[in-house]
Amino acid sequence: MTRGMSDSIARQDPFGLSGVRDHQEYARALARLVEQGRRERCVSLLSESEAYVVAELLGQYAQLDPTSELNQLAATLASRLYSRLGV
Repeated sequence: MTRGMSDSIARQDPFGLSGVRDHQEYARALARLVEQGRRERCVSLLSESEAYVVAELLGQYAQLDPTSELNQLAATLASRLYSRLGV
């Protein structure tokens, strides 16, 4: 593969999630990204209102199946957003 092609692929999948095979592996990959994100410098990407909406949607999704790995991850992310928002 040429350098240009690998750069293009990296831009299309900057978080390395394209190779996952199933929901469990996807949930584990996302959980690793959450842990990585805790160590990275914080940058504001959303307004306070947008962050609140995202937290609400993640919380609602998490309640659909509380035992699912993806739903548990959604609950964790919602909780972190609420905490940062001071809610």
